[in-house]
Amino acid sequence: MQRQYQPDLASQLILPDELIIEIMTWLPVKPLMQFKCVNKIFKTRISNPDFVQMHLNKSSQNPHLALMWKHDFHSRTFEQFSVITFPISLLLQNMYTRLHFFRPNFDSPQWLGRDENTTLRCNPYYRLDENYHTWWVVGSCNGLLCLIDVQCSGYNDWPREYYWLYLWNPATRTKSRRTSLSFPSNFKFSFGYDISSKTYKVVAFRVDLDKERGNATSVVKVFNMADNSRRNIQCFPVLPLYWFKREKNNGVYLSGTINWMTLRDYFYSDYEIGNVSSITVEQYVIVSLDLSTESYTELLLPRGFDEVSCVQPTLVVLINCLCFCHDFKGSHLVLWKMTDFGVQESWIQLFKISYENFHSSEYLLKFETMELLPLYLSKNAETLIFANDENDTTFIYNCRDNRGEQIRITNKIWWLWAKDYVESLVPTR
Repeated sequence: MQRQYQPDLASQLILPDELIIEIMTWLPVKPLMQFKCVNKIFKTRISNPDFVQMHLNKSSQNPHLALMWKHDFHSRTFEQFSVITFPISLLLQNMYTRLHFFRPNFDSPQWLGRDENTTLRCNPYYRLDENYHTWWVVGSCNGLLCLIDVQCSGYNDWPREYYWLYLWNPATRTKSRRTSLSFPSNFKFSFGYDISSKTYKVVAFRVDLDKERGNATSVVKVFNMADNSRRNIQCFPVLPLYWFKREKNNGVYLSGTINWMTLRDYFYSDYEIGNVSSITVEQYVIVSLDLSTESYTELLLPRGFDEVSCVQPTLVVLINCLCFCHDFKGSHLVLWKMTDFGVQESWIQLFKISYENFHSSEYLLKFETMELLPLYLSKNAETLIFANDENDTTFIYNCRDNRGEQIRITNKIWWLWAKDYVESLVPTR
């Protein structure tokens, strides 16, 4: 009697290469980096630009915030900061959370506890306190953070700042210094991706105010991170707001453009009530810089924005759309979304939220010029995260319950510096 052939177990478990690659694109960066050390085949596959792009597309479904965390050590006399990439899913759980450093070779895994009190152990690798330099995060794109290292020098009358630009991938722990710059102080920086040339660019600008003549001019520079080239481009057609503060209105990146909130014929260096009283809604305009053509376009705000508030309106990017946020009569926050970028008629109003809906609203409302900055909006438009610029607090707002509650991280976080972030394999070179 002829014996029937039965395939062995090993032959049954062989998967097609296409399926293996598909499965791997869903994995976090850390195991993929470990797989690269297994053999040359894995290293080649994971380093392939097509695989990197596929993985990036999947990673966008697990958004994070890159947060600046201020920490103090008694043995030091200067402020110290770290960057921590915090999953949105963890923030939304809103457990009491404390951050502290651990020793990678001696301490146990990153997380301690899964109940209401959670300790997040942060690797010292993410500290930004090297040699007394001042670092900050300019922007985030495709899993890369653009860092600037700043040193000041010169005399009081002619101060200068020296800048070193870096591209940093926190997930792969790779960082490369791209260029060094030296010019007068008070430049502001924005970071984005040129879709046409597939290169990363930094836009730097400063505003020179002529108080006697009552006008101002701008200087705008573009730095290409691929070849370290730099060039001056046309000055702003309208000056951005808060051009004197690094943490305010740095410009938001969306689809190959950087966008600023601006005011026509407004030459004050602040946004105080006395200066705002004469502003009309027609003066507000969005200036959009195309990183490929390095040319500007002026975009109009929604027609429903018809009253000027003493609180500065804000531009943000939420769910891959340009959004506009403004105060309404000191009682509500209004959030608009531009569904078709560049088309004024595509603005739709997403929310009109009463400040009274926020937990601890009595603490918020004591500020006459309170500003809430949207940091995150869920795809189903049911959950928002807001940062409050007055007291460094952050709120989760549930749109179904019309209720906001404060995020319970006990450490000092610079929420206004928070950047959208996703883990990726994108190289820094």
